[in-house]
Amino acid sequence: MPRLRYLVFPALLLCSLIAGSASLRAEGKLAVVERFADRNTVLAVAHYTIEGAPTGKGKVGLLTIATPDTNSFAFNLAEWKSLIELNDRAIKAQSRDWTVIGTMTETGTSDVSHLTVSAGPGVNFVITSPKGSAVAHVVPAAEFSRFQKALHDVQDYLSH
Repeated sequence: MPRLRYLVFPALLLCSLIAGSASLRAEGKLAVVERFADRNTVLAVAHYTIEGAPTGKGKVGLLTIATPDTNSFAFNLAEWKSLIELNDRAIKAQSRDWTVIGTMTETGTSDVSHLTVSAGPGVNFVITSPKGSAVAHVVPAAEFSRFQKALHDVQDYLSH
């Protein structure tokens, strides 16, 4: 039975991630590019398009972490490029101990989230906001290339 619990928990987190984005889908189109799950958390890399918005103004990249609390951080194209740079620096700074590589503050929203990226035995992403709890997810070294590809896929989407 304990083994089943470890299989069910990620599925429940994914369901909460999808349910938490239901209000987004009502006004636009949410596309999850890739999900990264461990036994306790799910990190989703996604993009969101606001229906009817002028070209270049209605697209954002999203990082969403579900732990089962869920919090997201939205990025415009320039901010997404900064996220990629932070991630690349964190990958190069791998060590046994955690070190903060950088932080970002969300713009264009009343619920301003903060993102902290740390390097250690993986890359740790922590999203905090005044209205929600802090959520975190570690991308392990074995997932670096898949994570980088997802980030670049969203960058390509935001660029067009």
